[in-house]
Amino acid sequence: MDMSLSKRGDYVMRSAICLARAFDAGEGRKIREVVAETEIPATFASQILADLVRAGLATSRAGRRGGYRLAREPGRISALEVVEAAEGPLRAERCALGDGPCRWDAVCPLHETWTGATGRVRELLAETTLAELAARDRAIEAGTYEVPPDSHRMAPLARSVADFVQVELGEQELLRALRGAGSRLDALAEHAVGGAGAGTPHLAPHAMLAPAARGRGALESRRLELAVDLPGLDGGARLEAGLEVRAVDADRSELVLDGVWHHRRAEGATAKPRDEEVDLEARQVVRRFLRLLARLAEDSAAGAPDPRGRAAGNVLPLN
Repeated sequence: MDMSLSKRGDYVMRSAICLARAFDAGEGRKIREVVAETEIPATFASQILADLVRAGLATSRAGRRGGYRLAREPGRISALEVVEAAEGPLRAERCALGDGPCRWDAVCPLHETWTGATGRVRELLAETTLAELAARDRAIEAGTYEVPPDSHRMAPLARSVADFVQVELGEQELLRALRGAGSRLDALAEHAVGGAGAGTPHLAPHAMLAPAARGRGALESRRLELAVDLPGLDGGARLEAGLEVRAVDADRSELVLDGVWHHRRAEGATAKPRDEEVDLEARQVVRRFLRLLARLAEDSAAGAPDPRGRAAGNVLPLN
């Protein structure tokens, strides 16, 4: 069960911490400064900062001395407010056991426990201020923060990645095909890394594609969020990216990817991988995955069989 923030929530929180760290200076932060400090893809930055403004947590001012600034002191803004600015109200949208027997129509055996757990998460986030998060961030940057035993990371390297591919489908047709890709994405991820992790179920690649955060206007209707876990690739890697469908003409579209590649060092490794090697690996895997995804969408729209069951050399082994 994934308890992480969505990619949008991640970016909004990073931006809020960035503004909190700059608050005492009394000046706004330019979009380019936020991008440089947080590694948020530049194409997302204005939307992410706009989330904070809409929620009343930040203000923006144009001009040379303008920029984005928190609307209140960091100590008076809670982590809950920031999370809900991106994710919407933090609550269970449906019953935890919603498909149970008919006698569970009004309430299920897990209802009170699940509601209580959600309430405790809200309470902890409400008790944590942006000032606390900014202080932790400074300590992590300075190397004085003690890494908790349940840390999710092993000296990762983060690299911005961007690529695009042209697809022989109209905009809406491509969106429909992508939304129906489902479990076939795992096979694409496996072939994109040359079969890394194949035959080892707990190391098999896993990919998820979901609509962008709802309620963000016409642009978001053409955006999807992509997460690809590649645990069998060296020490493991994760791609977090946005996919945008852009119409070229009535019969063609561009599929544009923009995100971050997280590379984890192999357990027991003593040498840090060279930046150029990580960059090359990221570009190659992203390019293969994007081309495979485009081919899958075209074949799906044309009514071709599931590529997992097709002969080798036909669809998936695309270099």
